Amino acid sequence: MGYRTCIIALGLASFALTVGCDKGQSKEEIIAEYEASRVEQERVAKLEDELAALKEDKVADAQLREDQQKALEKQLQDVRQKAAQAQQNAKALETKQPAPVDPSVPSDQGEARRGERRKPTVIDVPQGTKLVVSLSSELSTDTHNAGDSWDGALTQPVSIDGNVVWAAGTRVSGVVSQSAPTGRLANGQGALGIKLTEVGGASIDGGIFVVTGDSKGGRNTAIIGGTAALGALAGILADKNNKQDHALGGAAIGAAVGTAIAAGTSKTTIKIPSATPIEFAMPAAEQIVVRNR
Repeated sequence: MGYRTCIIALGLASFALTVGCDKGQSKEEIIAEYEASRVEQERVAKLEDELAALKEDKVADAQLREDQQKALEKQLQDVRQKAAQAQQNAKALETKQPAPVDPSVPSDQGEARRGERRKPTVIDVPQGTKLVVSLSSELSTDTHNAGDSWDGALTQPVSIDGNVVWAAGTRVSGVVSQSAPTGRLANGQGALGIKLTEVGGASIDGGIFVVTGDSKGGRNTAIIGGTAALGALAGILADKNNKQDHALGGAAIGAAVGTAIAAGTSKTTIKIPSATPIEFAMPAAEQIVVRNR
C-alpha cells in the first residue's frame, strides 16, 4: 500500500469505527467498506504512475505510445469513478444512509436489487489466473480506435482456492489499447490490442490480448500486460515468430485461436471476431473488490 493511500485509509477507517459503531453498524461491515475504498484508491494511484511513466517514454513507436496513452486515460477515468463510488458506499454506511445505487450491478437485476447494500470482499487473485471471454460484437482496426470501450462475457467460470468467484456468463468489459492497421506502425506491421479492465463489476488488470499482422495477411496473437506492456508489444512486433512472449511476461495463445482470428481478415485490416473465445491471463497478482450479490 502506498504511503498516501495508507494514511487516508487508516484515518477514514478510524473515524468510521468511531461514528459508525455508535450508529449500530458492525465493525466488520465498516472495515470491509473502507478496505474496498483503499483497494480502489491504490488502483487509481497505480494507473496515475503508469500514465506518467508512459508519457515520458520517448523510445517506443509513437503510434503505439499514443494508443496506449488513450487507453490508460480511459481506464483511469473509469477507475476514478469506482473509487468515488467506494467512498460513497463507506460514507453511507458510517452515517447509516441508504446505499447509493451501484452502477456495476446489471440493470436486469431490478431496481430493488440495485439499491441494496452489498458487503464488499477483497480477494487476492493470483498471477496467471485465466479469464476466457467472448466479445459482444466484433472489433476491427477499421471501426475501433484506442480508448474505445468493449464488453463481453466469461465463457468459463473462474475459481480461486477452489471457490467460484465469477460464474460463466459474468459480464466483462475493457478498453481498446492499440488499433493500427497493417502498415500504420513504423515497422510496417499492425496491431489490435484489447485490455481487460473489469469483471463482474470489479476493477481488474487482466492483461492485454493483442493480434499483430503483416502486409501479407499473416496474423499472430499474444497476451501482454503490466507496466511493461508497451515495450513488450514493441518486442513482439519486432519478432515475427513471437519467440519473446514468455520473456516479456506474456504467452502465445493456441494455434486454433490464432487461426480463427486470422480467418476473414484482409491484408491490412485486423479483426477480433465476437464468436472466438479469447484467453486473458493475469500478468501479476492483485487485489480486487467483489460485492456479494
